[in-house]
Amino acid sequence: MKLFTKSLLIGTLAIGTLFGTSTLVHADSATSTGKVILESDDSAVMPLDPTNPDNPIPLTPDPTDPDNTGTGNTGALTIDFLSNVDFGEQKISNSTETYKAKNANPYVQVTDKRGTGAGWTLTATASNFSDGAKVLKGAQMSLNNGQVRTKADNQSAAPVVADVTLNGDAQTIFSASEDAGMGTWLDVYAGTDGANENVTLRVPSGNLAGEYTSTITWTLEDSPSAE
Repeated sequence: MKLFTKSLLIGTLAIGTLFGTSTLVHADSATSTGKVILESDDSAVMPLDPTNPDNPIPLTPDPTDPDNTGTGNTGALTIDFLSNVDFGEQKISNSTETYKAKNANPYVQVTDKRGTGAGWTLTATASNFSDGAKVLKGAQMSLNNGQVRTKADNQSAAPVVADVTLNGDAQTIFSASEDAGMGTWLDVYAGTDGANENVTLRVPSGNLAGEYTSTITWTLEDSPSAE
């Protein structure tokens, strides 16, 4: 009798262990979708802060020129802002002088919201410095060491900048190759406040006194290279 009881107990334990290790698992799966349609936009873009494009929109993009609030241009490919450059009041010299711009961060801002990745080119020409009656002979304005800036989350490849001495011929300043330059981009000529070494005006001796102005004409082409 004792032998039978012991055998029965062992059998019961063995059966309990067997069922304890058997687990049935059922998994189900399905899919859903997310959808968005991106279209080109032709609304105007406000000028960004050239020192940090991620900052809030500045009231005066260029403190040297507080009345300049941007071009207000509309379209899917636009020039949004162009700094007016000020070289201040200078004394007539008996030798060639190079004057530095007063602006600390003069810049150009371009926005591409076409969504095509076609690229673009920004060119510039400059007229002679003139006071309406006479010309500032031999004057040369140069833009050097431009810095390309954009918002930190921009996913596009960057455009490129070029050093130029402006004249009557169209010269490429800022350009984006295919699939580059989408979104908003700034070409910033950052330098010393009051004496920006990257934006200069070279003036030979032998010129007459006057208040001279040059008109810079900027053209934005909707292709990687202007022909």
